[in-house]
Amino acid sequence: MPLNLPPIMQSVIKNLGYLFLFLSFIFVNNGNAQSSKKFSVYFDVNQSKIKPNDYKTLDSVVALIKKQPIIRRIQISGYADTTGNAEANQILSDNRTDTVSGYILSKGLQAYKKLITTASLGDNNSDKSLTLEEQRRVDIVLFFPKPDRDTVIRLGCIAAYIKANSFDNFNNNELTFKLEYIGTAEDVKKYKIQFKDQDGQQILSNGAVRLVAMFKNKPVKSIKPITIELPLINEQMNYVVYKGVEDKAKNITFKATTDRVLNVGNKAGQNGEDCNVQSFQTNDVNTMLCAGMQKPACYCSAEPFGGVLSPKANDEFIKLGASKGGFLLNDGCFKKLDPTKVNIEILDNLKPTEYLNFCNVFLYPGVGNVPQVPKFTREVLRFIDINIPQNKEDVDQLMVKKNSVLLMIPKNQIKFQKDKKYAIIPAETRMDNFLSWNKKVIYADTCKGLINCEYLTFDVPFTGFYTLVELTPSGSKSKAKTESEDEEEPVVASGKNIKIKAKKFNNVMVVYGEKENNQTENAKFIANKGKHSILEPNIAKKDRKNYKQHVFLCYVLKDGKRYAWMGYGSELKKSFFSGNWKSPKLQYVPDEEWDSFVKKFCE
Repeated sequence: MPLNLPPIMQSVIKNLGYLFLFLSFIFVNNGNAQSSKKFSVYFDVNQSKIKPNDYKTLDSVVALIKKQPIIRRIQISGYADTTGNAEANQILSDNRTDTVSGYILSKGLQAYKKLITTASLGDNNSDKSLTLEEQRRVDIVLFFPKPDRDTVIRLGCIAAYIKANSFDNFNNNELTFKLEYIGTAEDVKKYKIQFKDQDGQQILSNGAVRLVAMFKNKPVKSIKPITIELPLINEQMNYVVYKGVEDKAKNITFKATTDRVLNVGNKAGQNGEDCNVQSFQTNDVNTMLCAGMQKPACYCSAEPFGGVLSPKANDEFIKLGASKGGFLLNDGCFKKLDPTKVNIEILDNLKPTEYLNFCNVFLYPGVGNVPQVPKFTREVLRFIDINIPQNKEDVDQLMVKKNSVLLMIPKNQIKFQKDKKYAIIPAETRMDNFLSWNKKVIYADTCKGLINCEYLTFDVPFTGFYTLVELTPSGSKSKAKTESEDEEEPVVASGKNIKIKAKKFNNVMVVYGEKENNQTENAKFIANKGKHSILEPNIAKKDRKNYKQHVFLCYVLKDGKRYAWMGYGSELKKSFFSGNWKSPKLQYVPDEEWDSFVKKFCE
């Protein structure tokens, strides 16, 4: 509803409108006006709807905003003509301003909302010579920064890279810059720094820095990220940027930000020196910044910058997988080959639920039967496989499998729990294929420099296939025995389960599963000293008919050779008297034929 304002109030509003209009077109930056570009759209009488022809103008505005790398401000001013009620004209110009600003923002420019200033000036047109049609308009003025240049501030190996127009309303050449660097214990005392985070946790620092940016002794604000380079004091990785917080006594503690530190390698310093640097980007100037992380438990040094780590992260003998797990090799790992030049594929995140699919369980019989560990209950977390993409006939001759290597598994890749133990069980392999589990359990090392800070570390034989297990101490000795030794104790037949006989071979393993449901099961086998193995695969006699379409594998490894039969449950021979099964004769399967032998049934 229109308001009937006294004439004096209408005059005040009108004069304020003239003043705001003047300020909206003239922007003074230290005595130098910014460059600008003006656009106008026009409206029908008593209307705030954009006319079809003016959409082209507004789309030109949108295109220019998107193309221009930096825009200081967007001024949108709405007007009405001088006919009609002043209050109604004020409302009408307000609606027109909202319509135009809303259209611009709707074109994917929501991020520019904070740069938009609007003014609804009613019939207060600056130029009374305009026609009524020209008075019914909205002006859009885009303000651009003055020409500026990039700036580099250096202090030895420390550097700040400041892009043009990085500061609000100031060019780089109008400002005074200074770099302050903290890289020694003496500097820490001088600047009254405590390398602790907001929770009181110790921080391992890789250097702290402050870029001071001032205009006439007053701090200025950065509106674009500034790149900071610091020397690498220690070779830890995955640092984040911490922002310094000062208390009343000027003591500085640190608060973690979301900015990460990147290792960018070697560069030449201010005086041509060789600088191994890290870099990060920040909008924070005149603030102490720290490249740091929570201090690892294994770091015993009281020095906030740690020390030299061994082995180093860039050691040429380290081979890493996709999930950053890997091996530290040595000169003795291969015969006649340089381990730094051997092409190695590390599959370091083979999760049991994904890796043990229907076909893999048959291809690698026994891979699902990871041994129990005495005095612990164990959970299989993952498998790790090393592939050597050489000629298959040469792999076993190339690898020195008894050689010791350091296996590294990133702690952040698993749900690491301090109250549990972690161990590796290696597998005996042949031609890069799993054969059987080694009985030796290898526990994680307690401290290995770089490795222990971010990795679980294991000194393992170079076999090529491993499983990582999480161990929980058993509640009692009897429980430990039940869980760890039941594979070696005779299983007493209940008389209700079916048995499978495999002649001529001892200790045959039976693997069976249903292909349609992608389900497999490894049957336990009984150590047998007679002429054949008797296996009880947990199949009730009454359910025998349900396994006609299941795939069965009877498998044994003897003298390094595979003997197997594979087929459907309907092909197992049935004993007339007992109702048990007998497997067909196990045939020798050469290594090079094993994959095709299995896959014709499981794929």
